[in-house]
Amino acid sequence: MAYNIGNEKIRILLNQEDGTFCAELAGGRLLHMCTEVRLKDGRLVRSTDLWRHEVSESEGEELPGACRKAVFIHTGDQDWKLVQEFCIYEDYFTASTAFCSGSEAETNYIAPFCPAGEEGEVILGDGPLRFLSAPFDNDKWAKFVEYPIAYSRMSYEFTVLHEEGCEGGLVLGSVDHDHWKTGFTAAVNENSGKTEIRAVCGAATEDTRDLNGIRHGYLRGTEIKSARIFAGSFDSWQEGLKLYGRCNAAIRPALSWKGPVPFGWNSYAALMPLISYEKYKEASDFMKSIQDTFHDAEGMQYIDYDAGWERFTNRMKDTVEYAEANNQKPGAYFSPFIVLEPWFEKEVPGTGGNYLYRDLMLRDEKGEILPPVDGLYSLDATHPGVLEYMEYVTGKLIQWGYKLVKTDFVGHGCREGVFYNKDITTGVEAYNYGMSHFVRCLSEERAGYPILISLSIAPIMPHGYGHARRISCDSFGSLDQSAYLNNCITYLWWMNDCLYRFNDPDHIVTYKTYDKHSTTLEEGITRFNTGVICGGLMLASDDYGIPEACRRSRLVLTNEEVNEAAAKGGAFRPVSGARGESAADVFMRPEEDGILLGVFNYSLSEERHMDIPVEKLGLSAEECYMVRDLWNKRETEVRDGHIHVSLIPAQSAILRVKKGKN
Repeated sequence: MAYNIGNEKIRILLNQEDGTFCAELAGGRLLHMCTEVRLKDGRLVRSTDLWRHEVSESEGEELPGACRKAVFIHTGDQDWKLVQEFCIYEDYFTASTAFCSGSEAETNYIAPFCPAGEEGEVILGDGPLRFLSAPFDNDKWAKFVEYPIAYSRMSYEFTVLHEEGCEGGLVLGSVDHDHWKTGFTAAVNENSGKTEIRAVCGAATEDTRDLNGIRHGYLRGTEIKSARIFAGSFDSWQEGLKLYGRCNAAIRPALSWKGPVPFGWNSYAALMPLISYEKYKEASDFMKSIQDTFHDAEGMQYIDYDAGWERFTNRMKDTVEYAEANNQKPGAYFSPFIVLEPWFEKEVPGTGGNYLYRDLMLRDEKGEILPPVDGLYSLDATHPGVLEYMEYVTGKLIQWGYKLVKTDFVGHGCREGVFYNKDITTGVEAYNYGMSHFVRCLSEERAGYPILISLSIAPIMPHGYGHARRISCDSFGSLDQSAYLNNCITYLWWMNDCLYRFNDPDHIVTYKTYDKHSTTLEEGITRFNTGVICGGLMLASDDYGIPEACRRSRLVLTNEEVNEAAAKGGAFRPVSGARGESAADVFMRPEEDGILLGVFNYSLSEERHMDIPVEKLGLSAEECYMVRDLWNKRETEVRDGHIHVSLIPAQSAILRVKKGKN
């Protein structure tokens, strides 16, 4: 007997005979699925192993819009039960599983849905399927990769499954980020040849920076619930990701920020270890010289120290005064959850001599310090010494008057381990605990003025702890780094003004990164354009002691039309498809009287010719349009329903498309 609940787009069938379920969606089906939990003693409890399956139904409103709710309860002869909850909204549903027991239990693995034997499968069209592997964070140049199912790797927190060459597809993602790291896997069953998909709460791998086989932490209680899993089939999976983002923001809103899109300069890409007060003043003066065209909507610039300012704390107050005299806002840098090996025996600032860094380090079940990630060791985000350290450093920055804090390597606070606070047992719980304290330390209530928090290396989720989050790992000035950044924009554009007020495209190098060869003019403009389409921070980073860097920056940073487009904010969404680990090469953003296009040639050696159908941009092929290149100021008329673009190697363009003719 199957219990049927749903609407015109979604039907959930709950089989009360065997404890399986099916989901019938507008563009696909999940067939013969079940749920399972692995207890700490190794027992695997599956809904199909139990013999009583009961259903109740109600209505409610938890995420945006009203929903119909079905509760599927699986029981047997034991004193525990599995409780599945399905909430069906207009365009998607959520599924979760709770393990309920008469006595306290422990688990670090709940699969809200997984195949129930060889009959379990996902069906989307007739062609080969692609599976998006989303990274957990942006460390170590993590990127997004679309795999054929047979070669796919785990995706973290969300994924997309779609037919090859199709814009429509299935979007899956976790919407709760209080306890679990959630992963999604897809595979082809060796015996049946069917495509299987699985959602796992309790993912801990090298990609989550949980090294050497360390396990996800255990949750304990008489009721242990998984994250809710969002699932929907969409004509455009990009629109599906946008809706998925809105659902996350409804549960945990973005950290509020009322200020405009930030413009300015950061020291890191340009100077790295050469950071100094004198170089800061040099950059401040150069930025002042172009402030009439390169500024935010309030006419301001941020001028930011990156790592290394601790060497000259005696000049930090002078720095603030210098920047403010140039009508600029000073920024600084802090990494609250990391330590380098040479610091192990040093006293932790702000802790009254009570702790060395070694005392605050995150350890495993054997008491061993966790292995480093890229040379950096992790501090325990729940330790009172770490909280005091945060209070001390942020207090000094507030005392000096800094208006922006770039916050780096916070993913170290999300690693699994054994925590000082024994009420906390998972990395995500520790991250929420530590980052909540960090946000309070930099709050307007404490500082007396607003401080922009820009997360650098950080998990994609949990969100809500920064006004900005860098969309990629380090991306400075070369063409390959622009292509890498655009790979991340292709799949994370929807986070801008949703989970975070701003996506951060990292420091925009127009001429030369400190330890790299100088770039061509085309590469410099392309790198700037990646910042424009990202929709968030516009922070340059060049060494203005180099004459050519000054000339290049004056050319690239002072285009009034392009800067106006950047200052409006709003991420461009991909138009062209991406395959494998590549990025889209056409992006668009609607405007009141037309659209803006960002087009890119990622080749260093070959020209690129594009014919973009206006219908793919939501425009009518029956109309005439004028296309203005915001860099070379040329205007062309579109009469045949296609925008024709020719780009030399490494070139890109920002195009404004409006209805009309010459």
